[in-house]
Amino acid sequence: MSAEKNILPFEEVLAHTRRPYLPKSPASPFVKWAGGKRSLIPNISEHLPENISQYHEPFVGGGAVFFAFQHLIEHATLADLNEELVRAYHVVETDTENLITALNHHQNKHKQDTSYYMKIRKQTPEGLLDTVSRFLYLNKTCYNGLYRVNKSGQFNVPKGSYKNPVICDPENLRSVAQVLQKATIKLGQFDKSISPQQGDFVYCDPPYDGTFVGYQPDGFEQADQTRLKDCVDNWTRQGVSVMVSNADTPFIRDLYKNYTTNLLTAPRSISCKGNKREKAAEVLITNYE
Repeated sequence: MSAEKNILPFEEVLAHTRRPYLPKSPASPFVKWAGGKRSLIPNISEHLPENISQYHEPFVGGGAVFFAFQHLIEHATLADLNEELVRAYHVVETDTENLITALNHHQNKHKQDTSYYMKIRKQTPEGLLDTVSRFLYLNKTCYNGLYRVNKSGQFNVPKGSYKNPVICDPENLRSVAQVLQKATIKLGQFDKSISPQQGDFVYCDPPYDGTFVGYQPDGFEQADQTRLKDCVDNWTRQGVSVMVSNADTPFIRDLYKNYTTNLLTAPRSISCKGNKREKAAEVLITNYE
């Protein structure tokens, strides 16, 4: 079962936020991403600072928070350590129509050939457009939209059991390209990719403590969580507003004990089996009330 079966459409999620002025976003995430925040937009909305005009997100993933609140943002710095994902953002923004053509080709081939997924998964394309269209095709057709690589950095997720996956959504891709005009896209570690200034807002959605960390060969361990907390301390001293999402674990509670911790009312599903998912509480940590 797809991980998105129990998630409201993006527009319906936005309609449930408590900010009455929140309009429908012209764009929604163009990738599936483990730990994506679509279903938690209402909770995040309740805890946003007053001003988010200058926005930084060093673990952008699918970008659900950025797309949900893009109307409040004058400029954004969106960053991630996943090179394929960052390439995809660049191509969606700068080569939208050619990407749509390439994805439509994948969509037609996928319908015609049941072995097409494995053929594409084994490929190593050289051109930027081919690399990104392959990445997005696999993202839309692999098991649960999971991005996982082995120690050699090779994508190794099996094919998902989707009857008619939407591999290409031209209308949304064009909307995403338009919204990304207000963003700077960067590749890099969270502590090097952004440089927030006093009055800016940083939203961090790192791989969660005690959960799946296979987005990159080296993973994301508790030492990395501590390094992120050190960044939060530095940003706080600089007068930057910061929000961090994470799992509600004793380690995270203790790590951020000097900050405001908000327990979310909307839990997240953590099991890979869609019909047997258990619920796990999450926290939103802020350096402001």
